[in-house]
Amino acid sequence: MRQNNMTKLALGALAGVFVSAAAGQTTEISPNVYRVETGVDFTMSNQGASNFLFNWIDTGGNFVNVVDPTLILTAGETYTFTRTTSSHPFRITDDTLVVTGTDGSYVRTTFDDAVINAATLTPIADFTADPAPTADMIIWDLIADDIGDYFYTCFIFFHQGMTGRIEVVSGAQVCAADLAGNPDGSPDGLLNFFDVSAYLTLFGAGDMAADLAGNPDGSPDGLLNFFDVSAYLTLFGMGCP
Repeated sequence: MRQNNMTKLALGALAGVFVSAAAGQTTEISPNVYRVETGVDFTMSNQGASNFLFNWIDTGGNFVNVVDPTLILTAGETYTFTRTTSSHPFRITDDTLVVTGTDGSYVRTTFDDAVINAATLTPIADFTADPAPTADMIIWDLIADDIGDYFYTCFIFFHQGMTGRIEVVSGAQVCAADLAGNPDGSPDGLLNFFDVSAYLTLFGAGDMAADLAGNPDGSPDGLLNFFDVSAYLTLFGMGCP
């Protein structure tokens, strides 16, 4: 009876967000961490010399003045980055840039222009968005070789708080919620009610394949509860490429 009740709760939770989750291109998967599934145009203003403020629009919503977000982007998509206010040239670097902190509050620890230059992706001009007024922007055509971790930062050496993280993932990783859909029950590359039903079947049967979360670090905890349903909803909201 307990498992049946949990299944009903899971079904209610899934049904209540089914339409909105399927439509979203951007999903906030945790505070200050955004999975931007398809290519968008980011515009960045600034909050003094402390933070970049990101703005973008897609079917996931209208995101306004997001402070130094961590962005999870997809290989195979194109993203642009444009500065809309003066000063604070925006750079994208590799993960050799020495940074401390957590999502939404990263800090670049180096003040050395040469170190920042060495970490900046090349050609440096292509990965620098100059401040307004300018038509300059970064146009990043992501490919499979780009999968990995990056940072963005203001090039002005003492503006170290204007820093954030970018993670580039494979398009295949976006569709972890695709569980069914083909006549033989295998994943079909689409997200719809067949996938929700397949997850609920696993959950209702007590199959530990439905155990997706629960530990403090987000890993499976050997129990089936609402944490797992919430984790599945997050995956579902990421969509398929």
